Amino acid sequence: MKKGFKIIIPLLLLMIIFVTFGIIFGDTASAQDVIYEGISINGVNVGGMSKEEAKNILEEKFNKHIKNKKIYMSYENYKFIISYKQLKAHYDVDKAVNEAFNYGKNGNLFEKTILRYKLKNNNYDIKMQFVSDTSIINNEIKKISKKINLNPVNATIELTSSGFKVTSDKNGKKVDEKRLKELIIPSIKPDESQENINIPVDLVKAKIKAEMLSRINTKISSFSTKFNLGDVNRSGNIKIAASFVDGTVVMPGELYSMNKTLGPRLESKGYKEAPVIINGTHVPGLAGGICQVTTTVYNAALLANFPIVERRPHQLRVGYVPAGRDATISGDYIDMKFKNTNKYPIYIKSGVSGGNITVTIYGADEHPGQTVEITSEIVKKIPANIEYIKDSTLTAGKKIVEEKPIDGIKSITYRKVYERGKLVKSEIISKDTYKAGKGKIRIGTKPASNVQVQTSTEVDNSTP
Repeated sequence: MKKGFKIIIPLLLLMIIFVTFGIIFGDTASAQDVIYEGISINGVNVGGMSKEEAKNILEEKFNKHIKNKKIYMSYENYKFIISYKQLKAHYDVDKAVNEAFNYGKNGNLFEKTILRYKLKNNNYDIKMQFVSDTSIINNEIKKISKKINLNPVNATIELTSSGFKVTSDKNGKKVDEKRLKELIIPSIKPDESQENINIPVDLVKAKIKAEMLSRINTKISSFSTKFNLGDVNRSGNIKIAASFVDGTVVMPGELYSMNKTLGPRLESKGYKEAPVIINGTHVPGLAGGICQVTTTVYNAALLANFPIVERRPHQLRVGYVPAGRDATISGDYIDMKFKNTNKYPIYIKSGVSGGNITVTIYGADEHPGQTVEITSEIVKKIPANIEYIKDSTLTAGKKIVEEKPIDGIKSITYRKVYERGKLVKSEIISKDTYKAGKGKIRIGTKPASNVQVQTSTEVDNSTP
């Protein structure tokens, strides 16, 4: 009896253990469709819940109030709103619930069971991520800037019959977009506080101030060149180009660019074809004559004692200024530039009267008693070649100049600056070489009946 009892007791214990573990393992198996006990999300116990149940509770507790939250931004009378709906701001409930549901469900049944029992003593809390789509912020800031930004208004100046007339300048304003974004990003947060942002706006001062323009009261320099009114196209081009130059203001330290002032030379602006110099010969070209305007501005700048930053002479000599005192432009790659080195702005007046174009530079009276002298010296002459072409359609002795020969030269141009009659500076402005322009003359060979052949005097070898 005692021996049988000893056998039965262990068997009963084993049976109890097997039953107990069976129950435990059974619980683990049945818990695969829910979140394990002992797991919480942001402090909310979700153990024993299905995914759907956990999501509903978390959405209600954490995301419901966020959906209607807004960020308020203001500047003076301007008010703007960015909603959390636009930002898609929310707690990532799905990700947190999936993590909670899958926690501890890898491995075998024994490992899962051990982990479940550990959770009863050591709860596991999952922190939800608060996420938002900030990609829309830049676009929203652009909309705000468009409403608030205001361009400054520069002062203007005009020379009238009664003197200079100056209009007032006005400051502008501009949203500091970078700073505004830096204020918006950290304000996107899940608490229930209301976010109010003062939009940072910078003052934008006008570049040209009335105070500066009011200093312009003195004629600094003036220069004129003559042109042939009979060449209608060229005269018209000169008038158009002169109108673009007229009224130009150049601020202290600023570069004046002839190409920038004139802009593209287009037919739509009224320009027509007239002779231009290309590859050492005269050919028709759109806006021919604008180089004479450029040359006139160039000489006015020289006489105002401004440094010339960029200038290129013509390939051939021109007739409207001495050698070394011309300037050409072409397209946007050949330009004439000078720098305003005065303390105050300058005003350029350009006008055409009769067959003259005059450019006058006005400014503050910064250099009283200053005079400037420009001189050119021809150091070498290069004789032009002449091609004589026999023409049987012309009477013998008759000569027609098709291309006027132009002697080439080398020149040096100087600038001398005087203060109250005393020479204070002398400098070489340029050393230039002009090609010789080949002449072309047709000579008649056709016999004249009963008429004595005489040599025509139509050939003109003078410089244009």
